[in-house]
Order: sequence, then C-alpha cells, then structure tokens
Amino acid sequence: MKKYIFIITIIAAALSSCSSFQKAGNSQEIYDEFWTFVDKNYIYFEQKNVDWDEVYEQYASTLTTNSTEEELFDAMDASLFLLNDPHNRLRSTTRFGTTPDYRAGYDIQFSARNVKDNYVKDSLGMEGYLYYGFLEDNVAYISLHSFGRYGALQEILRKLKEAGARKIVIDVRGNSGGNSNFVPELIGDLVEERTALGGYIEKTGPEHNNTSDPVMIYANPSGQYLDLPIDVLINRTCYSATSYFAAMMKGLPNVRIIGQVTGGGGGGNLGFQLSNEWLIAVSVSDFLDKEGNSIELGVEPNIELNNTEADIDEGIDRLIEFVLEN
Repeated sequence: MKKYIFIITIIAAALSSCSSFQKAGNSQEIYDEFWTFVDKNYIYFEQKNVDWDEVYEQYASTLTTNSTEEELFDAMDASLFLLNDPHNRLRSTTRFGTTPDYRAGYDIQFSARNVKDNYVKDSLGMEGYLYYGFLEDNVAYISLHSFGRYGALQEILRKLKEAGARKIVIDVRGNSGGNSNFVPELIGDLVEERTALGGYIEKTGPEHNNTSDPVMIYANPSGQYLDLPIDVLINRTCYSATSYFAAMMKGLPNVRIIGQVTGGGGGGNLGFQLSNEWLIAVSVSDFLDKEGNSIELGVEPNIELNNTEADIDEGIDRLIEFVLEN
C-alpha cells in the first residue's frame, strides 16, 4: 500500500472512476485495514477521548462479506467522524467523508463589515486577504482573513509604525488557516532575543503513546524590533495555521490575545491508499505551545471577550471597543 505525507493539506489525488472494490477484498477486510491504519498512526486519541477499540466493535459489526461499497464507506466515515478532527480525510472514488464542525456549540458573533464601517477612520489599502488602516487615537488595524502573505504583513506592520501607530491590532477572526511556515520569520520583528515559540511532536510507533520529543521552533530577532503593543483578536472560527499563529504570539512581549478560544487544529496529517484505492489521511503530528500544551482543542485568549448578537445588530464590536479603551 502507498503512503503519502501531508502537512495540513487536503487530499488532492485524482482517483480512477473504476472501482477495485471486489479485487481488493471484502468490506470487513477493508474496514480492518482502515481501522488498523488509524489505530497505529492517529495522534489525538487521548485529547479526543475516543476509545478506538469500542469504535471497531460498534462499526465492524455492521459489515458482512456481502456489504456494499456504500455501507463500507458509511461505516468508515462514521468511525472517523467520532474523532472530531477536520484534518482527517476520507475519499472514495465517488464520495468525500464528512468534515466535523469545530465551531459547533460556540456562540460566534463577528462582522468584519461592522468594524470597517464603524471603527476604521482611515482605510489605507488591501494586500490580497489583508486589509489595513487606522482606528481612532492612532491605533492601527490589520484584518487578516487567510494566511499566506507574510511578507506583505511584515511590511505593513513596519509601515504602520512609521505612520505613527501607538498600538497595532491584528484581527484574525474568521481566518480558518493557510500556510504557517513563515510565522517564526514574521515574529522576528517582535522579539529582541532568540525566543521559543513552541514545538512539534510526531507519532513514532504503533502504540497510542508512541510520540517523539518536541522539535522546538524559534523566532530570531530581525533587527527591526517593533516596540509597540500588539493585540491579536481571535474567535472560534480561527483554525489550523491561525491557531499556530495565536499560540506562537501568545506570551510574547507587548502582545495580548483577546477574544474567544480558537478552533484548534494542531495536526499535520499522513495519507494512505487502501487496497480498494480509497484514500484516508489522519493527524500524525501535533503542535505544542510554549508551555508544552497541545493546541489541537484550541488556543485560549489572555482576555476572554465576545460579542452578542445584539452587538452585531447595533454595529458594535466589543473587542474593538476594549482595545481602544485599554
């Protein structure tokens, strides 16, 4: 069988429309292959509080040697869904697996339009997903809805300082992720000495507790220290790379994380092709913050604050109000 390594990416392999279901084995055999791969490679059983053996008992018993492809896919999909991990993936020749909603159960109230219309006094421009300007009292504002343009973000942070900003607000509410690889370089502007930002661990063996020691990630001073207060605004929609960003920023000098716990998503995943040519991927690595805590279930803010539905209706943003007053 073939294995593929992905770091927080979606499986994009094109599959043949011709099924190899029958030649690969019956439903019970393929479910066993699927279950075993997840059992040996998934890193978050403890965090998700899932007994994978019980999952096997529940769903393997629904299959027989005569079960259809649809019945097999349903059993695998339901099993994987219990892990509540949007970085996990399942794909047959005709279907995608169900993606869990990490936002479920949270009251998320945010309107980018409210902020732009009611708080931004001087709009300076846009760079891709990045919008920036000034609020009142020389408080600079950056709205970042996706991660990827780190060079532009770094340039704009420096530009806003030169323009007289006394504080910078980086609003990543609504940002569901992207590429986090360049965050340490960006943070180089925010530190005066080599600073640990957290570390990665990986699965190293078939037992659930077989993991590596953390591989630490550091920010090195860029020589252009941004000696301004920075407030990062987060909410539950922040996922994956945005959770990394919040975790790496949290605890830095002059930085406050304000809002609602992020959606988490700390894993990098490993892809595998089953005997019937279906694809599966599960999280096999984790990111730990500076205190050694997994960010898979979310990054907690320094200051917890949330809007209400009434606030949004009235054009109010409590987080923006807070950073302007404090």
